Amino acid sequence: MYRNYGFLAPRSELATTADEAAAKASAVGFPVVMKIVSPDIVHKTDVGGVALGLDSEAEVRAAFDRIVSTVRAKAPAARIDGVAVEEMVRGGVEIIIGLNNDAQFGPTIMFGLGGIFTEIFQDVSFRVLPITRADAEAMIGEIRGKAILDGYRGQPPVSRAMLVDLLMNAARMGMDLADRLESVDFNPIVVWGDEHRVLDAKILLRPDAQPLAAEPPDTTHLDLFFKARSVALIGASATPGKVGNAVLDSLALHDYRGKVFPVNPTRDELMGLKAYPSLSAIPEAVDLVVVTVALSMVPDLLRECAAKGVHAMVIISGGGKELGGDSEALEAEIARLARECGVRIVGCNCIGVFDGETRLDTFFQVHERMVRPPLGPVSILTQSGTVGAALMEDLHNVGVSKFVSYGNRIDVDEADLLAYLADDPHTRVVACYIEGLKRGRKFLATASRVAQAKPVVVFKPGRTLRSARASISHTGFFGGTYAVWRGAFRQAGIVAVDSYEELFAVSKALAMQPRASGNRVAMISNGAGTMVQGIDLLPEYGLALPDLAAETVATLRAAYPPFYLAQNPVDVTGSATTSDYAVGIRALLDDPNVDVVMPWFVFQDTPVGEDIAEALGELNRRGKKPILVGATGGPFTAKMSRAIEAQGVPVFHSVREWVAAAMGLAHRPPQQVWG
Repeated sequence: MYRNYGFLAPRSELATTADEAAAKASAVGFPVVMKIVSPDIVHKTDVGGVALGLDSEAEVRAAFDRIVSTVRAKAPAARIDGVAVEEMVRGGVEIIIGLNNDAQFGPTIMFGLGGIFTEIFQDVSFRVLPITRADAEAMIGEIRGKAILDGYRGQPPVSRAMLVDLLMNAARMGMDLADRLESVDFNPIVVWGDEHRVLDAKILLRPDAQPLAAEPPDTTHLDLFFKARSVALIGASATPGKVGNAVLDSLALHDYRGKVFPVNPTRDELMGLKAYPSLSAIPEAVDLVVVTVALSMVPDLLRECAAKGVHAMVIISGGGKELGGDSEALEAEIARLARECGVRIVGCNCIGVFDGETRLDTFFQVHERMVRPPLGPVSILTQSGTVGAALMEDLHNVGVSKFVSYGNRIDVDEADLLAYLADDPHTRVVACYIEGLKRGRKFLATASRVAQAKPVVVFKPGRTLRSARASISHTGFFGGTYAVWRGAFRQAGIVAVDSYEELFAVSKALAMQPRASGNRVAMISNGAGTMVQGIDLLPEYGLALPDLAAETVATLRAAYPPFYLAQNPVDVTGSATTSDYAVGIRALLDDPNVDVVMPWFVFQDTPVGEDIAEALGELNRRGKKPILVGATGGPFTAKMSRAIEAQGVPVFHSVREWVAAAMGLAHRPPQQVWG
């Protein structure tokens, strides 16, 4: 089959006896390789089913008998069709190209060093099919072993164009087989110059075709989760400490100005509001229903919503698929009924929604314990309410447009929300915490489109087997292999980060500063230690430290005393004043070799005046390049950080966050939308 897609294999003949093997080896030409042929054996080497470098008929006969007897001893149940006698390919580099039907993204393609190196080094890259030639180029460039392919110790390089062609051919095969694909391994493929040979291939297909889903995002009725003029709270409670009491407090006693209808069959009034025994008893129109009662009551509530013309529901309550068994079946029934009744659902197992403009707020975290931010440019989508709540508070000085904690995503998912936020005039950055996906290809296609206009920042945990299992118990979704996610994120133009701290730092930087035109950074500080740490991190984050233009160096040397270092990084020592910093930052902003300017301040050093905040604000307003400030310290540093951020310049309190922020600003999505 694979020969139809441009793959070449060594000449091979099947032998069923030792004498036949010897004759066919002579016909193929020595030296030869011999391999067991069995539909029941995947890893031939593990059962002694391979012999290499056979140079005579006698060696072939002996190898045939040895292979067959060893395989029968180690795999007695395996069916043996015979032994393949193949021409032996000498030299070259072994690579692997694989296809796999990923549980979340469907057909994917893998590239890396092959043979035993695949398992030992796990040096592979992934993309979701279909791919472009640019994707294939990037896959090759991402593996750590690419230097081997570029030629080493006098070895000629492997043709990059040929490798790209092989990946594109495999991708075409993967898409043609997409509805039946289980997995395909070409391992190893020996490559040299512009030649290749497939030495082994394993193709596993599903017996029944499963067409690829091509589901577009659905933004129907999503406005109601943020602009609802009236909210009914099912399970409103008078008892402090209960979820229904805290959610009512958030809705009724703070900034939301819409109508609130508490629903509690045992109360006539709650928090000064008339209470109703049921949703149906409310005489007025209801835009949004918030549920804090048991999940078992939701099916009947959905029928009431349909009768009353309600099209949006937030289910705070847990007890769904994360528990498995009957609870998982109940959640599936709720999903079916929601579609039937025309009700969009956020949740279950979540803290719900918040809108920075209308102040609609379904949180059960009371205001005394969790600050609600003002309206701002960041929207937050999170599978974990815990992570989302922390991020929203950390972004208080930046501001939040929309917040959705969607938990088990019975209905509304990340792709629906991303498509909605693409048209939200207040959202400039989307920050996401995602443990797993239900519809990976839908998410990838939507994120790819949105990322062309607005940066989408994603932190995906659950990267090890144990943490992935923990995500199952959390929200019922298995995270999957992170290498696949990483490749998918790169295809879509998503800014992928590796920690909560990076999620915060990158989102903050993108909200407060313009995107950089490239990845070249310049640093300036009155303390060299942090700059040294930052420089160490630059390669990890894909950033470069360029030489400054000659004009910049001349400007700095003319302005600075001789003991300042007028190079990149610029060290203005502990003697630096506000004026010294202003001169240096202005010169770096004007330097054509610099894309991001990164001042670090040791505010414990007395010469730097408090007027540096105003100076930074002036430089920020004057220049078109981003400025990212770093500083660590105690109360005075905190005070100066607040003053600088009031001028629109972000401040970061760890070197890694400072550098990660620069990575986020330098990131650019692919020119072509995926799909």
